[in-house]
Amino acid sequence: MGAIFFYIFIFFVGYYGSNLLNLLTVRPLVTNRYIVALLPVYGIACMHAYMIVTRPLPQGKGVTVESALLEFIAIPIVVVTVGAIYFMWNSKGNQDYHSEPSIKKSASEPAEIETTQTDNQPANSNQNNNTKHS
Repeated sequence: MGAIFFYIFIFFVGYYGSNLLNLLTVRPLVTNRYIVALLPVYGIACMHAYMIVTRPLPQGKGVTVESALLEFIAIPIVVVTVGAIYFMWNSKGNQDYHSEPSIKKSASEPAEIETTQTDNQPANSNQNNNTKHS
């Protein structure tokens, strides 16, 4: 359980680190922060797996290398990757949802302008006709 929280922490450090990098540069370098945040997670997982494989395991616990790799590497990586995919999918849905009303609003504005112009034209022509007769 602790390994999952550790890798989630590493994911958010990578996510906010890429956000900070985008803030410091003139032009955003990182377009998909969710995928970039997975890079330090995978890097640390590879180093962690290397340490598990090369070092002797604790003697009193009856832990094998395979079970240690599964419990401390594979399952947390799967959880963090699925979470990153979910957050990425959820943020795309929010962007689509927030962009639709602005498109509809901007599309309805020219129609309102045209209707106000056509309403004003007959009024102006009546005023012009009245001024001609006087």
